[in-house]
Amino acid sequence: MAAGMEQRLSAGTAAPRDIRVRLPALLALALLVAGCATTAEQRFARGASLDRAGEDRLETLNRRVHAFNTELDRLVVRPPAAAYRAAVPSPMRRAVNNFYRHLGEPLNGLNAVAQGKPQSAFRALDRFVINTVLGGVGTIDEASQMGLDEQRHDLGQTLAVWGIPSGPFLMLPVFGPSTLRDGISLVTEFLVDPVGFGSGAILNNTQSTMQILVRVIDQRAELIERGEQIRRGSADDYATIRSAWLQLRLAELYDGNPPLMDEDWDDEEPEPTEATPDPDPTGSPMVRP
Repeated sequence: MAAGMEQRLSAGTAAPRDIRVRLPALLALALLVAGCATTAEQRFARGASLDRAGEDRLETLNRRVHAFNTELDRLVVRPPAAAYRAAVPSPMRRAVNNFYRHLGEPLNGLNAVAQGKPQSAFRALDRFVINTVLGGVGTIDEASQMGLDEQRHDLGQTLAVWGIPSGPFLMLPVFGPSTLRDGISLVTEFLVDPVGFGSGAILNNTQSTMQILVRVIDQRAELIERGEQIRRGSADDYATIRSAWLQLRLAELYDGNPPLMDEDWDDEEPEPTEATPDPDPTGSPMVRP
């Protein structure tokens, strides 16, 4: 009986001792997890901030590039895009546009994985499989009709998640408005574009060039009305485009749920854009993979 009492007493004192040993370890683990989360949030806040881009310290240079892009668009890009829009029926244009967006799903998925967004990564995989099998190799967006809308994720967003600052606002020749970080990311994605690899393996140089031209014309045709609506009635075309792009990019970085903006990037800001809008609402001859 005495032995049983001793066992119960030793067991009763062992439990509090175990708690005293384990509790600090659990608290340390909780603090470590919270610290990692805070660090990740701080990294993203630093990367997603467009304050420096909004300052537009390279405005003089950017305005010159914008003037070049405007003339290039007026003389070279917009005329064939307008002719393409007038000659090709809307369903066929939509099929071409769907096909190019379909080929971008692998990059959406890879960037979603790098950003720690598994649901978006699986969304990209589901869309690619569904539209390949049921959508005529991507010419029909069957996935969206099933409620699986596209969730675009680019390398610039990935770098923002990892805390890489945006850098200054840049108006890139041909490509249009961007930042230093997003400009580097844009060129990188353009070089690893699956469309480019596929066309290089299947088509000759002339056919690959025609494929690129068709893609540029298709994208520009999609932006004709939207770009003209933004520019119409603007006293400062450049400032309007810069403000519209900064708002759009902020929405993309926050997956369509940007915080309230305290910064007044321009006095002529257009209406806020909806979640996950199309890449370039400015009408600039921008090409994105």
